[in-house]
Amino acid sequence: TFIIEAGSFSYNPNTIIVKKGDTVIIELTAVDLMHNFNIDELGVKIPTTQSGQTNTVEFTANEAGSYQFYCSIGQHRQQGQIGTLIVQE
Repeated sequence: TFIIEAGSFSYNPNTIIVKKGDTVIIELTAVDLMHNFNIDELGVKIPTTQSGQTNTVEFTANEAGSYQFYCSIGQHRQQGQIGTLIVQE
């Protein structure tokens, strides 16, 4: 389980490292504004989460590689609200 804080154009932490085959649980808390969490290649999405609220997603990391996660609200991604999920063999 990874607890991630989404704030003004950032995620903390912004790097997640797991092993291939791991069940991954992301618990996203919006510390301000509203944010979401997306990994397109893996079909992972946490819906828009309001300030002070928490949402969770669970998935299996089936493919090794490096995947960008990001917030798709407004210009958040362009302003640097991105991170990396690394799935190791």
